[in-house]
Amino acid sequence: MIKIREFLRGKKAYITAAIGLLGAVAAWADGQISGVALIASVWAAAQAVFIRAGIANELARKGGE
Repeated sequence: MIKIREFLRGKKAYITAAIGLLGAVAAWADGQISGVALIASVWAAAQAVFIRAGIANELARKGGE
C-alpha cells in the first residue's frame, strides 16, 4: 500500500484529468455529448492540470528560498 501511495504522490490530479478526458471523448464518440461539451471537458481537464502544476511550482519555489 505504501508503494502505491508513493507512486501516486503528485500524480493524482493528472490521472483524474486523463480519466475525465477519456470519458468525455468516449461520450462524444457515442453521441451522448456535443462537441461544445467535449471542448468544455477538455478545458476543465486542462485547468486541473495547469492549477496542479502551478501549485507544485510555487511550493518548489517557496521551498528553495
